[in-house]
Amino acid sequence: MLRAQRLRRRNQELEVDSLLSESQLKEALEPNKRQHIYQRCIQLKQAINENKNTLQKLSKADEPAPVANYNQRKEEEHNLLDKLTHQLQGLAVTISRGNITEYA
Repeated sequence: MLRAQRLRRRNQELEVDSLLSESQLKEALEPNKRQHIYQRCIQLKQAINENKNTLQKLSKADEPAPVANYNQRKEEEHNLLDKLTHQLQGLAVTISRGNITEYA
């Protein structure tokens, strides 16, 4: 189900995890690095929002093969995208305050 959507979401999940890990490094306290991490948060959030919009528009008829529990799976994908958005927002707020270690 939602194969392309799932792949994009998985890539974004890996990028969010990577960004969260990067934010915990000592050099993440440097202003230039904080700015870079903040910009990546914004870019990832935009990409996730695009995925949410695409997901919202998808219907069962768009699938190349029958999918069991289509609505449940679609809702699960949406919830995972919401989780990623929440993580990015938390990190962006923490970075904008200048205290990265607070997010851990």
